[in-house]
Amino acid sequence: MNEEFKHKKSLGQNFLINKKILKNITSLKDLKNQEIVEVGPGKGYLTEFIIKKKPSKLILIEKDQALKDVLSHLVKNKDVETKLIIGDALKISINKLSNKKVILIGNLPYNIATTLILNWLKYINSFKSIIVMVQKEVASRLSAEEKTKHYGRTSVLIQVVADVKVIFDVAPENFFPKPKVHSSVIEITPKEDIRFDYNKLDKFLRMSFMHKRKTLKNNLSKISSNIEEKIFKCGIDPTLRPEEISPNQFIKLSEKLL
Repeated sequence: MNEEFKHKKSLGQNFLINKKILKNITSLKDLKNQEIVEVGPGKGYLTEFIIKKKPSKLILIEKDQALKDVLSHLVKNKDVETKLIIGDALKISINKLSNKKVILIGNLPYNIATTLILNWLKYINSFKSIIVMVQKEVASRLSAEEKTKHYGRTSVLIQVVADVKVIFDVAPENFFPKPKVHSSVIEITPKEDIRFDYNKLDKFLRMSFMHKRKTLKNNLSKISSNIEEKIFKCGIDPTLRPEEISPNQFIKLSEKLL
């Protein structure tokens, strides 16, 4: 490997180096003959374990130009069809990289993990599964149930289109350089039947969670003068706070009130 490589804090580069954990991640799903997209392969530690699973195709998306040679060398002469994209995952539409549903795997940079996941939710049906490492706090938010501390807009946005499962936590000493926070591996599994206006729901959630300690009717007061009555007609108590409303209730409210 390139010993001269300098880790870039700006890109959130904390590479997972524990081989047992790398193996565990690639054993969560049967990757054989599947099309895999790996986001943020870094020096290719996880990539090597993915290749051993014999996927039909492996697409790597890496932002750091300095890692191009390392990754190109790693995938050279392997039995797996590979494609290396040097680019920003935030600007790449993964749904346009393949005609098939893909399994996405990645150790996501902490600073953009939530944004990346929310982007992918807009075309969630392009994935068979999303298995990613994120900051533990992010994992808690994505998987949080209503009436709990971490429940908020992102919890609802993901849970209406997918099931989120925290698989295991990973301590800082398993990375180089060591991050200051703990991490979690999560699996996001798309739901099969999704029928609602996602953009409308997102707009409604931004309004609903604008002031988390305020009641739903107060947060939504700008929609109409008789908002309390309209919420009540949806079968929901207007004096509840946003964290007390379930994802399905939010869908119903957004469809009826916007």
